[in-house]
Amino acid sequence: MSSRRVIRELLSRKDPQGYYVIPCKPSILRVLGRHNIENIVIEEAGDVVLLRTKSRRVAEYLAFIALKHGLLAV
Repeated sequence: MSSRRVIRELLSRKDPQGYYVIPCKPSILRVLGRHNIENIVIEEAGDVVLLRTKSRRVAEYLAFIALKHGLLAV
């Protein structure tokens, strides 16, 4: 599956509170430490980290970073 298709699928729906949710592996926290990203909510759920944001643009960027580093948990 192409990276654009994966990102489009992730962003095709929001959760009931209106957030885009990007499921990632816990290692994403180290990668995000190198980026200055605002307006995200980080929730740790066992072996998955959920990145939540209301901004589609931020969600696309987060999904791209996670996919680039092989850290998407889909």
